[in-house]
Amino acid sequence: MTSTVSTTTVIRDTLASGGFDLVITVPCKYFASLLVEMDGDERFEIVYPCREEEGLGIAAGAHLGGRKPIMIIQNSGLGNMVNAYCSLNQYYGIPLCLIISHRGDELEHVPAQVPMGTITQDLLSMLGIECVVLEHPDDVGALEVGLARFGQGQSVAFLSKKTFWGQ
Repeated sequence: MTSTVSTTTVIRDTLASGGFDLVITVPCKYFASLLVEMDGDERFEIVYPCREEEGLGIAAGAHLGGRKPIMIIQNSGLGNMVNAYCSLNQYYGIPLCLIISHRGDELEHVPAQVPMGTITQDLLSMLGIECVVLEHPDDVGALEVGLARFGQGQSVAFLSKKTFWGQ
């Protein structure tokens, strides 16, 4: 990645090149600039569900209808949608692609975020969702590797640290 191209622009363009056309998000401040870029891009439709479980249903339906959705959520939202993921995506073999902000790590200033932050990677593993950790802006290249796994039918989560977003 060159210093003249922002991390958010690389993510946006990588997702568009990969055919992703539907963004389902319950926003987090970490990726606010990414959502602003995507909102102004005609390659994406953005849906803001009330809760992550609702978004999961939208993503599953879109996938079954031939679209390529991605969910962009906070890790606390992952906790909200565990049952829906197990009874819908796992049961019916519907892959899910996620970009997750990792709240509750060592840089967290909100103590209530810490419990979920400490179990996020283990939870992804228990759910059978491949986890790609993004810690630094240069890690954006890992997107293509993870997206290839998603293209093979594997659910994939890009767990993005605060440092990845330059915060």
